[in-house]
Amino acid sequence: MKVITCEIVWHNKEPVYSLDFQHGADGRMNRLASAGVDTAVRIWKVEKGPDGKAIVEFLSNLARHTKAVNVVRFSPSGDILASGGDDAVILLWKLNDSKELEPLVFQDDDEAQLNKENWAVIKTLRGHLEDVYDICWTSDGNYMASASVDNTAIMWDVNKGQKVSIFNEHKSYVQGVTWDPLGQYIATLSCDRVLRVYSTQTKRVAFNVTKMPSGSGAEGEVRSFRMFHDDSMKSFFRRLSFTPDGSYLLTPAGCVESGENVTNTTYVFSRNNLKRPVGHLPCPGKGTLAVRCCPVYFELRAASAADEISPKSPPALFSLPYRLVFAVASEDSVLFYDTEQSFPFGYVSNIHYHTLSDISWSSDGSFLAISSTDGYCSFVTFEEDELGVPLKEKPQIPVRTPGGTAADKKAKKSQSHKVISPGSRLPEGTPPSKDPPGQPRTPSTAGKELPSTPVGIKATPVPSPSTPVGIKSTPVPSPSTPVGIKTTPVPSPSTPVGIKTTPVPSPSTPVGIKSTPVPSPSTPVGIKATPVPSSEERRSSQSSRAPQPRRVTLTTLQSCFKTPRRINLISLKPESPASADPEPAPMSIPPSSEQEHEKPLPSDESLQAPPAPKRARTEDLSLPAPAGDQTSCESNK
Repeated sequence: MKVITCEIVWHNKEPVYSLDFQHGADGRMNRLASAGVDTAVRIWKVEKGPDGKAIVEFLSNLARHTKAVNVVRFSPSGDILASGGDDAVILLWKLNDSKELEPLVFQDDDEAQLNKENWAVIKTLRGHLEDVYDICWTSDGNYMASASVDNTAIMWDVNKGQKVSIFNEHKSYVQGVTWDPLGQYIATLSCDRVLRVYSTQTKRVAFNVTKMPSGSGAEGEVRSFRMFHDDSMKSFFRRLSFTPDGSYLLTPAGCVESGENVTNTTYVFSRNNLKRPVGHLPCPGKGTLAVRCCPVYFELRAASAADEISPKSPPALFSLPYRLVFAVASEDSVLFYDTEQSFPFGYVSNIHYHTLSDISWSSDGSFLAISSTDGYCSFVTFEEDELGVPLKEKPQIPVRTPGGTAADKKAKKSQSHKVISPGSRLPEGTPPSKDPPGQPRTPSTAGKELPSTPVGIKATPVPSPSTPVGIKSTPVPSPSTPVGIKTTPVPSPSTPVGIKTTPVPSPSTPVGIKSTPVPSPSTPVGIKATPVPSSEERRSSQSSRAPQPRRVTLTTLQSCFKTPRRINLISLKPESPASADPEPAPMSIPPSSEQEHEKPLPSDESLQAPPAPKRARTEDLSLPAPAGDQTSCESNK
């Protein structure tokens, strides 16, 4: 391991705030991007000299920002460079292979003549109100997240150049952001002393981490301390990072209190439990501000080497089938760790006069670049196999793309809406295409419970418009209940003959049913089987869905609600058509009752709740029938 601080005027002797090596390129050249207070982004070529130290060559000056540039990050493929600065914009740069040069409006003639490469802005992302402090790409390069002084982090769709979501839960500057390599989480760190982990699916906070118990006090009170530094830290940045395989989250700017002593540290969170760190890596000097992982996976050490280390080393924080190497930058030093031990294997300090600002690994792990606010950058170089023997093949990581999750979320939302209130999105008077005719609505039963637990039925409740005879399934708030099943009452416009029920406010109560009288718009006398608007319509609607009565429930569920449910089915012989087709009584519904009934149904909470609460919530809601039922009812008046 060798260290060199290059005597290069990186950004006109102004502070250098960020740097990043290009990964995923052809590998013939180590490109390095740097950014600083002079508003420029610069591209450099880094090579290893004969003495093993880094040799740096200038390639291009990228002038478009109007204020200091705080962060530069190459996309995983290396094609696009993102830069963010105090002008609150994020610029996406791409190498232009053609000889056409960037317009000279943005840079001087002298600087343009020095450029050996031509980089052009392909997109400008506007959305932040204040300085952009950090940027992180997804592993496929289609999305990115940015952190800003405006107390927000933004998720971006890079291809569209649009915001996907804005995270505004932080109460102060968001100084670091990282995207889980598996695509499931985005983690942000702020000087409000809170680590927030967001789900990329729900776009909501999954975990808030801010305090840690420190033991019980004198009177048995449980004491706790704040895990992260406040804004008194000298650094502008808290650049946290996931490991390349996504198994661990490494967060700088930590502090551990033991009595009156405060130790600066870096916390290690396991992916399996992001609420509480599995350990921490204390830093002997000042506060830590950046963690970057080497992109190379290494083989585990040989058994002999492990035996030499194990007596001295405490229990390992990490449990992985390979070794990962990462560097932690504090305000004045850099510590090198791997996942087989919890103490550093390397330590570099006293290389700069001012606070460090960023670190970056080259794609092959042979360089670590370090930037400082004193205006200079340093390089730590490693010989081949010095860090370890690289794995021949990188492990496959299942990546969840935010695009897919967003689409799934929309689909789930629409399905949940349909499950809770089928037909609620249809305009009045428009018959739905897949709902059976002849299902009148129940007037104003919203707010009443619709529980029903029939005898001998084992299934989860499903909102189903019809339950065929001879199938054991849970009864649901349904407009029609078939003959021969003993059920508890459901608010229903028609109750077939031969069912023992308790009274429900119902528009029609046929004779021959054991029930107490209820206020009803119409009570027909002497009717044992209520007439259908048309028995042919009823049969045609059933035959259009399924040829056999046994399959009616399944087909109805899939066609009406498009949400498969688990139902325990016991197939029986189909009974006679007379028993399979109970005929509801004709009825009329005042339009006012429909409007009153529809108002409480769709709620924003129901769209965002998980599936389990959705089923429970249907018990508090009545199922309105489609608007087309008015037409069929009126035609039989």
